[in-house]
Amino acid sequence: MKKTVALFLALALLLPACASAGGTLRTVSEKPSEEDKLPEASAYTGEVRITFLGDCTLGDETPPRYPRISFAQRIADNGMAFPFRELKKLTENDDLTVANLEGVLTDRTLKKEKKKFNFSGPTAYTEILTLGSVECVTLANNHSHDYKNAGYEDTKAALEAAGVCWFSTEASAVWESSEGLRIGFLGVNGNLSGSRNSQYRKQAQVLRDYGCAAVITVMHAGTEYDTNPPDSYQKQITSRAVPYSDLIIGHHPHIVQGYTVISGVPVVYSLGNCVFGGNTRPKDMDALVVQAVLHFTEGALDRTDLHFYPIMVTSDSHYNNYSPRLLTGKEAERVLRKMVATAGGDPGSWDEKEGAVVSFPAAGSGAN
Repeated sequence: MKKTVALFLALALLLPACASAGGTLRTVSEKPSEEDKLPEASAYTGEVRITFLGDCTLGDETPPRYPRISFAQRIADNGMAFPFRELKKLTENDDLTVANLEGVLTDRTLKKEKKKFNFSGPTAYTEILTLGSVECVTLANNHSHDYKNAGYEDTKAALEAAGVCWFSTEASAVWESSEGLRIGFLGVNGNLSGSRNSQYRKQAQVLRDYGCAAVITVMHAGTEYDTNPPDSYQKQITSRAVPYSDLIIGHHPHIVQGYTVISGVPVVYSLGNCVFGGNTRPKDMDALVVQAVLHFTEGALDRTDLHFYPIMVTSDSHYNNYSPRLLTGKEAERVLRKMVATAGGDPGSWDEKEGAVVSFPAAGSGAN
């Protein structure tokens, strides 16, 4: 499905537009200027395929605990294309791929936040994303400020220089197809209390002003390794995000958590890890990649199909080599059953080509 498209003229943007496979991306924080508003709603009829990846840490602790099997050493030995080498079967055949980027990309020696784990890698690691066909990342997570605001700013600058779009709690993202259809992305980290909720609602309004035909909230929340979602923060976030969302995708618990439907809006609580350089031996190696296929008729969202693809975060049988592999057959079915055991929603049976597929009629959210 991926194809080359011409960049449209981006006016009054916070950042320059970045190319994606089926359109263009931009990071936005303020309402659009009059000339950048859509003159009329897109009449696009067809589908948009978006791939979502869980926690991606492109770096190590400083210094790494186990240098010989560290993320940096693996990249030095195998090259930048190594981490996403198998997942490209999915990420190259979509319109857009969105990952959760946990950690900092910087070439400076910066002061750490006082916390148990601090992750960083050089800015050159943006090539891992571009070679993996990852066009957009969320920075709304608990590791984007591991090296304080300086590290956060370095990360944003590195992504922008590489042509990778980002969104966070301070700014949202807008994807625009070559046909003029716009889809918005909102980031949530931890909770939606007080000023966080106000900022979220502000960004949701920005996306409405941009004329987004659908809005997807990406939340980083929940209790780590909890097999009984939702916890209180996930409940709070989903209850406050559902009125503004057509789909909610989550991560942070580091394990697979299943899906549910709230007021017609599908919610996937946790994808688990993906390319996770932060741990040589994660407690749970199972995870999910989700492809959301959004079906539109004359610019209106009709249906969302979620394709669940179970993965193992490593392709090595002994420890994490930071290169996930797609699971099939009984291995895939085993991970799908974890989804049912956690949140109750049944993704159905595994299909070698399509994954496990669940369809949801559009809820008619405030985004439409």
